[in-house]
Amino acid sequence: MRRAMALRLIMITLTLLVAAPVLAQSPPQVRVPPAPEGRVRAPEDPETLYNQGLRQMKRGYYDEAIITFERVRNHFPFNQYSVLSELKVADCLYEKSSYIEAVDAYRGFARLHPRHPDTDYVVYRTARAEFKLAPTIAQRDQTHSRRGLRRLEGFEERFHESEYTPEVTRLRGKVEKRLSGAAIQIGNFYWKGKEWRAAERRYRLAIEEYPHSPLVARSQYRRGVCMMKMAEEETDPDLAAAQRDEAAVIFGIVLTNFADTRWADRARKQLQNDEPSGPSKDTTGSDVGESPNTSS
Repeated sequence: MRRAMALRLIMITLTLLVAAPVLAQSPPQVRVPPAPEGRVRAPEDPETLYNQGLRQMKRGYYDEAIITFERVRNHFPFNQYSVLSELKVADCLYEKSSYIEAVDAYRGFARLHPRHPDTDYVVYRTARAEFKLAPTIAQRDQTHSRRGLRRLEGFEERFHESEYTPEVTRLRGKVEKRLSGAAIQIGNFYWKGKEWRAAERRYRLAIEEYPHSPLVARSQYRRGVCMMKMAEEETDPDLAAAQRDEAAVIFGIVLTNFADTRWADRARKQLQNDEPSGPSKDTTGSDVGESPNTSS
């Protein structure tokens, strides 16, 4: 019995002695091949991200571009590209026809960066986005048209050398034509009914509120005709004379400010008494050769 136990202990000892060098060895090292150079991802920087957003924007991927520009703003808030990205977000919203959001984005940029060199661009784009929200039919709600015009007030005085001045002038005239057209149509209603005093007031209000409208010459001419007709119906000689004098002043304004228009020719004839004043020969209420539709 003792002899069997001794043999067993000897066997266990020999086994441990043989296995010890093997257990003492470290586990095999797995060699990881290096990644190919073309697949190594460079660390992000604001300029790289910004240029990536510009490429996405140029291709029309506006949602992806907005995400990229927002990464620049969130990860590098004090970098110059953060400010540029903020403006590009507004541009992307405009280009994807999200005009309400674009207006908010442009206005937010203007509040945060009032001295930015692109402020003229921001004002111009804000107004343009407002105009995009306005209906083209003059009789519908023109709240956004009026807001856009308010954005452009004093644009030429604030930004003397802005490259956007010609486009601002064009847009302002287009929108004021739309708005003044609605006011002038009311004047035309009174004109057709030969209610000269009411018609003159409507034409005058249209001129005062929308002085850049291309319909100003027409409205001034009709104001003068209204004053002449009021003088013809006036029983007080002194008041009638004053109305004729005012009509002459109005026709003079048309001749001076709109010399190359047909309204200047008609004003000249009125002053020379060569043309009948008012639409006495036209029961539709229009001048000779003039369409009564002012909204176009």
